[in-house]
Formats: sequence, structure tokens, C-alpha cells
Amino acid sequence: MKQVKVLMIGQGFMGGITHPRGILEANYQLRPKGVEFVLDCVAGTNAEKLAVTQQAYGYKRTSTSWEKELGKADLVVVTAPNKEHLPMAQAALKAGKAVVCEKPLACNLEEAQEMAAAAKKAGVPTMVTFCYQGAPGALEARRLVQGGAVLGKSGYFEGTSEFLQDWGRGGRTNFRFAAEQGLGGVIEDLGAHQVDLVQFILGKKVVEVSAQTRVYDGDGEDLKMIAGSDKKAKGRAVDAFDAIAKFDNGSAITFRSNRTSTGHKAFFQTMLHGNRGGVAWELEDQAYLKFYSHTRTDGAKVASRERGWTNIHLSDPGGDGHLNTDTVPGLINGYLQYFRWQYVQFGLQLLGKPDKAYTPPTFADACQVQAVCDAIYRSGVEDGKLTKVAKV
Repeated sequence: MKQVKVLMIGQGFMGGITHPRGILEANYQLRPKGVEFVLDCVAGTNAEKLAVTQQAYGYKRTSTSWEKELGKADLVVVTAPNKEHLPMAQAALKAGKAVVCEKPLACNLEEAQEMAAAAKKAGVPTMVTFCYQGAPGALEARRLVQGGAVLGKSGYFEGTSEFLQDWGRGGRTNFRFAAEQGLGGVIEDLGAHQVDLVQFILGKKVVEVSAQTRVYDGDGEDLKMIAGSDKKAKGRAVDAFDAIAKFDNGSAITFRSNRTSTGHKAFFQTMLHGNRGGVAWELEDQAYLKFYSHTRTDGAKVASRERGWTNIHLSDPGGDGHLNTDTVPGLINGYLQYFRWQYVQFGLQLLGKPDKAYTPPTFADACQVQAVCDAIYRSGVEDGKLTKVAKV
């Protein structure tokens, strides 16, 4: 049995809940294949929280100095705030360790490029947890789109992606609102997921964007908007954005995200429409993928009376195992299982037996997503100027 000793850096929601639980669940699927993750050490700044985390997940030890633990690890998982990603990942890569990093990869594109270059030089496996790639709805949408059930011969498509929350109305004390974590703010926190998921489903990259960005003053009913191009917004992290993203064939997707949408906790919706059909998936209704077929994959048209949206129940694996489900039909997996999916795939990669149908997102992939987010931010600063995505 190949054992992979894990050093977990960070003890917040990601380091204290999603990643360790994803790892432990992944082991149930990985052990029969000959590899397992070992929760060796969790490192952070709060000794009391570290002790609780150790007890909860069975870490062998805790540490308030991640630097001293690098040499003992096989895999370093970086879940600290954004500004810590670069130094932590670089140190781990320099030590020759495999690295998993939370998204966004870095505070800005320049740092992301440094990290991608360091990973390439080190030649070790890396993964960035764009967790929604592991959602059964995303995997099924990808199969349908790239299998020809949605796009026609021209490859043309349209779509929308919204990620709306409302907890920003109660004050911006969370580190995600801090400019020191990246001026992109919600673009890099939520928008990065949107960009990644759309590109993952389509298998195509955004090349140009036009965006409007906003920051807010006040809380609750006193909330006031300031345009991203306004001088008052300079030096402040973005709270909301709307963007049109173009692809190289002229197709376009609209992205919208904010944390001031009253009533929404995590409304994440992605809809894509092609000449043959359409798909639509919502995080809050994750048991289903909506699918519309105008033309069958063999080219035959469907009679108008037979057309309509179909709800595909995502708990049925369909025999090919691509849906990230290990329950019986009718019992749906949830958010934490998205992390399990990615750690299973990464574990197989570390074993030297990667899944040929799926490659976990690398630092290079995350750098490209950050380039799109950077273009959205730059366009917003210039009041919607059409802005090309930097080639990375």
C-alpha cells in the first residue's frame, strides 16, 4: 500500500472541514487500488483550534510552524488565505513535494504565473481544488456537451453563469473582502469557479471579456454601490461583477456574481445552449441536470411535440461510473463529495495510474483561469473596455 503523508496548512472552513473530509472519504475508494492518504500533520496559528481539528480527523500531530513540517510530508495542502498561497506553495515545490492549493491560485495573475512556473520547474504533481468539477451535474453536462448532444456542427453556443450570495450585506469582516487578498475580490473567489466550470464543461477557453465591477459601502439597507471605474473604488476589492466572455469562435457567455443578492446563500447556476440542445444545472438543486434536445446526436430532428426539458436524476451512475456517485440510485451525493472526487483522481495520479477520462486541474490550469479573472478586473476598472485575456 502506497501511503501519502499529508501536511494540511490552514484550519478554516477549507482546511478544517472540506479537505480533510474529502481526503478521508477518498481513501475508501483509493485503498482497494493500492494507495491511501495519511493525515499526518495539520498546521495553523491557533493552537486550540488545531487540537480540535486533530481530535476530529485523527491527525498524528499539530504544528504552529508549517515550515518545520515540510520535510516530513509527501503532499502539502495549502488552504490558508490567498496572500499565503505563493510563499507556501513555492516552499513546498522547492522541497520537491506534491502540492494541492485552494483556489484562487494566488492574489493576482503575476503571482499565479510565478506559482505555475515553479510547479513546472519542480516537475511534481499539483492540483487546485476547483471542486465543482466533481459535481455530478457538471460531469454529466460535460459528457453531453463534448459528446455532441448540445453543440451543432458550427460549435456555436450561448450561456449564462450566476453565483449569488447575500452574506456580504451583513458587513465585510471576512478575509475574502480584504484588498490584501487580491483586488479581484468576488471575481477571484466566486468568479474563478464560474470561469473554470464553464471552460471545463465546454472544453474551450475564454479569450476576451467586457465587464462592469462594483464595490459597496455600508451594510444592510444602507448598502451603497460604487462603480469599479470610480476613483473611490481604487484599492478596494471587488464586491460584484457582470461580464460578457467571448470565445475564439465568437460564442459568448455572461457571468454575474455578487454577495449582495438578498435571499441567496449559494445560488450557483450554469446554463449552456447550442444548436442541438441545452443543459442547465443549479447547486441548490444538485440532484438534477436539466437537458433539452432539439436534435439527436445522429442528426435526426426531434418532432416539436416531443421537445421539452428533461430532468436527469444524477444519482444513477448509468453504468460508466463518470457521475461521482457511490450510492444507490435515488440517494444523491453533496458538496463534500466534490472534494472526495478530486482527491480520488489526484490519488490515482500519485499512484501512477491516472484516470484517462479526467485530469485534475493543475497550477497551469488555475493560472489560465486567473488570467480570465484578471481580464475581468482590468475591464471593470476601465468601465467595460473589451479586454483580451493574457496568454499564460
